[in-house]
Amino acid sequence: MELRHLRYFIAVAEELNFTRAAARLHMAQPPLSQQIQHLEAELGFQLFRRTKRTVQLTEAGQVFFEESQKILQQVDRAIQLGKQTSRGELGQLTVGFVSSSAHNVVPAILQAFRTRCRAVKLELHELTTNEQLQRLRFGQIDIGFVRPPIEEDGINSEIVFREPLIVALPETHPAADSYQFRLHSL
Repeated sequence: MELRHLRYFIAVAEELNFTRAAARLHMAQPPLSQQIQHLEAELGFQLFRRTKRTVQLTEAGQVFFEESQKILQQVDRAIQLGKQTSRGELGQLTVGFVSSSAHNVVPAILQAFRTRCRAVKLELHELTTNEQLQRLRFGQIDIGFVRPPIEEDGINSEIVFREPLIVALPETHPAADSYQFRLHSL
């Protein structure tokens, strides 16, 4: 049995008229009648009582109609949820972050994400850069906020925040009086 057979059956059950059901399904009436007959043969019971003037559901047909509607609603829901999940609007996102990003970068990005994707559950893990790279490789986290440089095959990275690097030196250090200097001079 295919889903289209359920759709055909439901159309006839709702219309209680093969001609109107065929028009609704954009098909000819004889093939629709044949499909319903094949469905009845496959099921092993009669779905409709037919006369020249009326079509009525049998008792078994009524039960099958109610359950078929539930099946198609569930299929439609599964399709909708699958689409939402594929677009990242549903499911779970596991995020790794270095501790320093928890104060400035991660909250703003996650808040913007939460605004757009309310149904996605966030799971956060504070990890070092190396731990995140390892977990990314093994699919244990979906995204990580790390410190560069990142030179890993199979991992794409993008800079989302830049901050100045500050050096703290003892007052007695020769470079302590300089406002700026080159890193290699240390």
